[in-house]
Amino acid sequence: MVVPLPGRPAQFLEIYLDTPYRVSIDGGAFDAAPEAVVVGPSSRHSARLLLAGPVAAFHVAFQPTGFHRLFGIGMGQLSDIAVGICDLGLKPLDEFVGSIRQAPDFPSRVRVADNWLAHRLAWSRAADPLDHVARLIRHANGAPPVAKMAARLDLSPRQLQRRFTDQVGLTPKLYARTVRFDAVLEARERNPDLTWTTLAHRFGYFDQAHLLRDAHAFTGMPPSALVSEAMAMSDSS
Repeated sequence: MVVPLPGRPAQFLEIYLDTPYRVSIDGGAFDAAPEAVVVGPSSRHSARLLLAGPVAAFHVAFQPTGFHRLFGIGMGQLSDIAVGICDLGLKPLDEFVGSIRQAPDFPSRVRVADNWLAHRLAWSRAADPLDHVARLIRHANGAPPVAKMAARLDLSPRQLQRRFTDQVGLTPKLYARTVRFDAVLEARERNPDLTWTTLAHRFGYFDQAHLLRDAHAFTGMPPSALVSEAMAMSDSS
């Protein structure tokens, strides 16, 4: 099965425990994914996954600024791409992946992850107001104007853009768009009877055409086609 991936706000670590996915980027050939990858937030549809054979993966999702807090990496370099952990040169992350692979079952892997993250957080940078704003955007499915956010943080709009991109990976406005469109897809998947007009109004789009423009920007296809692919993937699992 081939599954297209839309632009989305998620950033995560994925460790493949069986057959890795095969991935096509920008219409290229399908190549095997690394055995463990870090995926940053994405602003466009660029990747397709080829699922074949047994698939087992351990997935760790991060808050919008979570990976930056843990490792101090500028997230702009991880936006719109997936990077094998071997290319990041982060020894603690390499050790974590090794521990997950050695764990005998899923509950053991969860315990390893919880303990490792708690230890790592003790050495991470302290949370700041921008972390809080980024999480509010993620949970509110949108964002206030950039100027208003900047004033709240006592920053200029330019400073906010720069710091947000460094800690999250996308600009505030673009990140908020991916968050909102991701929420639309989740709502539509939960309730296929909702019309796109209803969803457009529910999630603050000016009209259905506005939603369709975001759909094309983030998926390259009508939203109904993307939901059909996602439902087919769910039904086959």
